[in-house]
Amino acid sequence: MYQVLARKYRPRNFNELVGQNHVSRALTSALERGRLHHAYLFTGTRGVGKTTIARILAKCLNCETGVTSTPCEVCPTCNAVNEGRFIDLIEIDAASRTKVEDTRELLDNVPYAPTQGRFKVYLIDEVHMLSTHSFNALLKTLEEPPEHVKFLFATTDPQKLPITVISRCLQFTLRPLAVDEITTHLTDILTKESIQSEQDALWQIAESAQGSLRDALSLTDQAIAYGQGAIHHQDVKEMLGLIDRTIIYDLILAIHQNQKQRVSDLLIQFRQQALDVSLVLDQFISTLHELALLQYLPDLSLKYSAEINQKIMQLSQLVSAQDLQLYYQIACKGRADLQLSVTQEQGFEMCILRLLAFRPLQPNEVVVNQEQPIQQAQQVETVTLTAPVVQAPTLVVEQTTAEYVAEAPVGEETQAEPNQTVDIQTTHQAETDQIVFDPSTGDELFGLDESEVEETAHQADESSSDDFLEEDFSLSSFDEQPVNQAVSTITETKEQTQISVEPEAEQLVELPSSSEVNVQIEQPAEVLAVEKTSLMPQDILRLEDQVLEGEWNVDKWEYWFRNSGLSPAVQEIAQYGVIQGQINGESVFHVPEKYQHLVTQMQANLEDALKAKWSNTLFKIQFGAVEGLTPFAMQNERKERAYQRTVELLNEEPIVQDLMKTFDGELQNIQIKA
Repeated sequence: MYQVLARKYRPRNFNELVGQNHVSRALTSALERGRLHHAYLFTGTRGVGKTTIARILAKCLNCETGVTSTPCEVCPTCNAVNEGRFIDLIEIDAASRTKVEDTRELLDNVPYAPTQGRFKVYLIDEVHMLSTHSFNALLKTLEEPPEHVKFLFATTDPQKLPITVISRCLQFTLRPLAVDEITTHLTDILTKESIQSEQDALWQIAESAQGSLRDALSLTDQAIAYGQGAIHHQDVKEMLGLIDRTIIYDLILAIHQNQKQRVSDLLIQFRQQALDVSLVLDQFISTLHELALLQYLPDLSLKYSAEINQKIMQLSQLVSAQDLQLYYQIACKGRADLQLSVTQEQGFEMCILRLLAFRPLQPNEVVVNQEQPIQQAQQVETVTLTAPVVQAPTLVVEQTTAEYVAEAPVGEETQAEPNQTVDIQTTHQAETDQIVFDPSTGDELFGLDESEVEETAHQADESSSDDFLEEDFSLSSFDEQPVNQAVSTITETKEQTQISVEPEAEQLVELPSSSEVNVQIEQPAEVLAVEKTSLMPQDILRLEDQVLEGEWNVDKWEYWFRNSGLSPAVQEIAQYGVIQGQINGESVFHVPEKYQHLVTQMQANLEDALKAKWSNTLFKIQFGAVEGLTPFAMQNERKERAYQRTVELLNEEPIVQDLMKTFDGELQNIQIKA
């Protein structure tokens, strides 16, 4: 008669026990030294060996060779225990015998000596199912039983046991088995059974068992029957209703690359296959967790096939850490919202679409609301620039509220080709402490469109105009000569504009209407002076772009480390010090001595980042007093000025003025959201 694998290969001694070494070691040592307790409590999830260990212990206590940790397996007692007919091993199912009368009947037989063996062993399975009265009746006997009596308790829920019962027992907690342990054990059993199997299939069975060896053996029996005498990976996936991992990898990659058509095809495939979307989402979340671990633990051993291992390693390198964290958060939130949706399919699809719709803000990005209404006080006028064939002028921009320094790279030999595209580039530097105002206060104040200069470049069909500026601009005619140097730089405190002038091009530059612009021509370069009457807090906080060449200074140092991609912890330390020396050469980082411990831990990260940018960097650290301004002090000064500017703008708001006038109010507790 066929016997299922879980019963046929049940361990019969401690040497055959799988994965519970901490328990077998303690019991073996106690048996060999004769230090035996009268009550043992085995706890753990299903199928980890609680009842098996209790039976092995009963056999060790009653083996005819004596109390031993290695029963002989040939004596009548050992055979009787293995076959479940040993008269002095009383197995009780507490789930079906919960009444106090059953417990009293059991205790009435405790004083009598064993019939056949050395000890009378009471094995009570699922002991937590006993009633409170049953536990109370058991307490006295459990504390001081006769010498020939041993109590063995097994339970999956020890929290339900009275503390008075637990305190009278030696408790052993059995852990769930690892996937590797289950896979190895299944391989050995199938080898003995002469059954062909695929490693991926066994790994999948072991993972689905969730630490239970009995569940794994039961699934193996089912897989053998399903696969007609063999275990194949595809059969196991179909039997368990599992999702192909490659589909999950394709879905993550399509979301990351914003391939909307590919995502749509995969969603249609899920619908056609009628997959359980909750399982798909669970697999999706588990895969994200695995990818995140691989990014920080690249040597983590994977148990999949070589093809899948290669694919998941490549995927972990393609998706950034911040993207994975965002995907994981959205997916976990979507999993919780499945029950709130009309259907689970709807909740799953909306979760995937949400993953497509959102992505982390990059360090060099600024959110601009292009549809925000523009108020009259801060309206933007469009100025059309038509550049003739002239030598590029050097432009210097001056503002009344802040100091601006313009540097024109005249020494660089950049020539404009005949068909070169006119390019106006504006670099907006977004810092970690970027000010974002609450839009609930009003639309007049909030929005980057109103304070920033928006510039676009367009190709002109014909070169028919010699006017350089229109409306607010008036410019004398330039001497026409070939363009040898077509690069000019407008450097402002918080943004840099690079202008490349070319013939046959029209340039559109949006400037605040409240600005007063004056143009002056000098020899050999022309100077354009622009005065602005106001700045937005975002402009005050924005770092000035720096050319990272030559010697280090505090501005270059702050500009580099805040845009280097270093971790927040490293940037936090970097802002308290200054650096001296040559860029791409020998440099010394000066930092206060109180940060020595932290700097020592993060020195490698800082040095690696510098060498990755400049290979010839020789980086040293010197602890002591720091002279001059530090990035931390400069940042605080910018925040203070931004705060003052915020107060000024709020006081200029008509709504605020009306409220203050009507109710005699005042502004208090002004907060700037960073």
